[in-house]
Amino acid sequence: MKHPGNTTSLLIAQVEPPQKTDGGDYFYRTHAPGIAMAQEEGVYVVNLMNQHRRKAEIMIQADILILKNICDPDLLPLIRDRKKNGKLTVYEIADNLSALQPWNSVYFFYKNKENLVLVNRLASCCDALQTTCRELKRLYGHLNDNCEIFPNQISHVPHERPVKRGTEVIIGWGGSHGHLEDIAEIADSLIEWINTQPNVSLHLMCSEPIWKLFDPLPEHKKRRTLPGTIDDYYNFLRGIDIGIAPLKDTAFNRSRSDVKFLEYAVSGVVPVMAFLEPYTNSVDVGKTGFLFKDTTHLITILNQLLENTSLLREITKAARQYAIQERLQIQHGRDRLDFYSNRLKQLKRHDFQDKNVSKYFEEWSQLEGAVRNRRHLQFQSTRFENLLHDGLVAMQIVDNEKLAHQFFEEAAALEPENYLPFLFGASVSPDPIMSLNKALELKPDSIKAWTLLGEEFAKNGKIKEAFKSFDSAVKVYLDYEIPYLRVAALLKKLGERSQSDRFFKKAKEVSIPYAFA
Repeated sequence: MKHPGNTTSLLIAQVEPPQKTDGGDYFYRTHAPGIAMAQEEGVYVVNLMNQHRRKAEIMIQADILILKNICDPDLLPLIRDRKKNGKLTVYEIADNLSALQPWNSVYFFYKNKENLVLVNRLASCCDALQTTCRELKRLYGHLNDNCEIFPNQISHVPHERPVKRGTEVIIGWGGSHGHLEDIAEIADSLIEWINTQPNVSLHLMCSEPIWKLFDPLPEHKKRRTLPGTIDDYYNFLRGIDIGIAPLKDTAFNRSRSDVKFLEYAVSGVVPVMAFLEPYTNSVDVGKTGFLFKDTTHLITILNQLLENTSLLREITKAARQYAIQERLQIQHGRDRLDFYSNRLKQLKRHDFQDKNVSKYFEEWSQLEGAVRNRRHLQFQSTRFENLLHDGLVAMQIVDNEKLAHQFFEEAAALEPENYLPFLFGASVSPDPIMSLNKALELKPDSIKAWTLLGEEFAKNGKIKEAFKSFDSAVKVYLDYEIPYLRVAALLKKLGERSQSDRFFKKAKEVSIPYAFA
C-alpha cells in the first residue's frame, strides 16, 4: 500500500499506555495487526508506549498515528496540527473505560470523570475511531463519525492435534486474575460435577486466588500451570479437550473481544462459552461450539460432550476450520489499511514530500530497545521508560514520595531534554514549581504542565501567577474545558461568583456535548 496519490512509503505508529508486551492484549491489539500491516509493500509500522523517549518525533513523522486508550491532554495540539498537515490520527478504544473493575490498575484513574471526558474528547478530535467489538462501538461510536470495528484475529496456528486415544477428558481454562469473579461463579458446580466423573480432570492456567477456588477438588483431578506469555498459553491449550469461558454479565465483560473462543477453536479445543455479547455472534451453537446461560446449562453441555465423543470431534474440527478460514490476522491486515487509506483520501495534505520513510525507520531500528522484524519495529522499554513507570508506581500505589523522586531524578539525568520526568515528578519534588517550569522549558505547549503549574500557584496563594498559567494552557488549545474550569473554581473560591459562572459557562461551550451530562 502506497500513500494515496503518491509513491512514498507509508509510516504507521501505534502508541499506547505502558504495559507488558508479552501478554494477550498487546499481542492481539497491537503486535499482530502491526505485523500484518507491515507485510504490505511500502508499509512501515512502529509500536511504542506513550512514555517512550522518542515518541514526539515518531508521532510527528507518522503518516498514520493510532492512539490506543491514551488519556493525555498534551496530545490535543498534536492531533490538531497533524490534521492541518493532512496526517491521519485514529483513536482506539479497546475497553469499556467507564466500567473498569476495582482491581484494575487504572480503575482510580478513570474513576475521575475528567479523565473519562478527556478520552471522549481525544476520540472525537481524531480523524477516526476504531474499537474491538460491537458493544464498544455502541457505547463510543457517537464520538466520531468515522468509527470502525476491527475484531481481534488469530496469528498463531498450532499444528493439528492427533486423534486422541483413551477416554480421559480434560476441561480447561486459562486467563488473568481479573477473571476471579467469573470463575468463582461456576467453581462449586464444576467441582461437584468433576468429582462424579471418573475420567474427567481440570487443568487451569491461573493465579493463586483462582487456583484456591478449587481446593476441594482432589489433587489427582486437577493440574495448575502458572501464568506466562502468549506462547505459554497456547502450549497450555494443547493439553485440554474442552475449554470453558465463564463471564459474569457486567458492562465490562460485555465489551470484551471473542478472542478466547478463537484461541480454543484454532487449538483444537471445544469452545464452551458464556452466553454473552463477546461470543453470541461468533459461536455457531452445536457446530463450532456451545453457549451456556448458567452453571446448570454448563453441566448439561459438558455431559452431552462426554456422552457423544463424535460430536466433540466434529465441533473441534469445525471450530478450527472457522478460525483458520475466517479469522486469521494475515487475512485482515488489509481491512485496517483500506480503512486508513479511505480516511487519508479525505484529508488535504499540505506538507507531503517524497520523504524517505526507510531512512527514519533504519535510524529508529538502531535505538536501544528496538526489536525489528523487516518493516515492523517494536520498542521495548529501556531504563528511562522503566524509571518513569516505577516512579509513577511509587508515587500512586506504594505512596513513597522519596523513592518516586529518586526514580524521576534518575530518568531526568538519562534524558535531560525530555519533559516527562519533570512533569511526572513535580508532585514529589521539593520544588514543584521549578520542576513544572523545567517541563515547560522543554515543552512549551504542554497543557498538562501549564494546568498543574496554575494549580500549584493557586495552592501557594500566588493568584496572579495561577491565572496566567491557566491562560497559557488555554492559548495552547482553546477548546479544552479543564483550564476554564480551574479558573472558575479559583474565582469561586475568591468570592467572584459572576466571573466564576462566566468561566464555567465558557467551559461548557467548548466541551464536548456529553462532558457535563
